[in-house]
Amino acid sequence: MLVCTFCAILAIDYLLGIVLINMGIHLLTSGSTFLGEYKRTWRVIVLGIFAITVGVATFIVPAIMTISIVYLIAATSLINRFTDLILAISSKCCPVNGALVGFSGIHGIILGIQFIVLPSLVGAYVIVQITGIFLPTFGILAISAGFMAKKAVQTA
Repeated sequence: MLVCTFCAILAIDYLLGIVLINMGIHLLTSGSTFLGEYKRTWRVIVLGIFAITVGVATFIVPAIMTISIVYLIAATSLINRFTDLILAISSKCCPVNGALVGFSGIHGIILGIQFIVLPSLVGAYVIVQITGIFLPTFGILAISAGFMAKKAVQTA
């Protein structure tokens, strides 16, 4: 993700397009997806056609999916950070934690607004770069936590 960011963006778009086409085919043929079983009604058929259409459109113009993902991440950021800000303002946090949660909430709101106002490929580029930085970090932390847990079990 860090070396070839644009390729990672395209790969994510194409993978989501494949998932949408696959889900649409399953909805049309059997009415079942990885989301659960559905009765075959006209709504399920329309949903399957819509999923296939969006999946094919993703292959034709991958920027559609990229911008959709940026909007989805922006909306998620805004919702989560507004709740952080409300939590920081309420009396449920101690002053130090409340300040940190409030600071995080304000920055998340600013980031969400920036992604909504400018949902260009730059937003996707930033998201993929940040993901490329954090995924190896979380992987290393998970491996070290596993070794520490194994050592704790052996000494117990």
